[in-house]
Amino acid sequence: MRARRIEFGAGIAACALSVLAFAFLVFAPIVPICTVAAAQTCPAHAVRYESLAQAPSGISTWLFVLAMLALSLAGGVGAIVEARTGQRLAAIPLWAATVLVFAGCALAAGGAGLIYLPSVLALGLAAYASILSRLSARNRRATENDHTSE
Repeated sequence: MRARRIEFGAGIAACALSVLAFAFLVFAPIVPICTVAAAQTCPAHAVRYESLAQAPSGISTWLFVLAMLALSLAGGVGAIVEARTGQRLAAIPLWAATVLVFAGCALAAGGAGLIYLPSVLALGLAAYASILSRLSARNRRATENDHTSE
């Protein structure tokens, strides 16, 4: 039962951290913009920072940020549902989202992927707790079967 509580808490944390990461990416001034038209590099005095909403960013950036948010939320909700109901099918979105969000963080580690790292860690904890609860339930059933066959 302790593993289910950990999974539940980590699922809530993953949802909250992913929403906070999305808000940070959209509203915090973290995108460097060069104010002068330089040929090769931008001088240090000409760099200013804008938020993702203000910066001229492409559709691929927005798709990545929204996909990371959606996957993190799906994994967190999967963890919450599995922890509360014990449904085996709820583990599929949890495990799939954990792998996909981790891959997204690894691919974009120099940029927006790093911001979603706390959410990935919470999803990883929830997935680990999910596996532990399944193993302990399996061991409990095996022990009960041994005692009833004797």
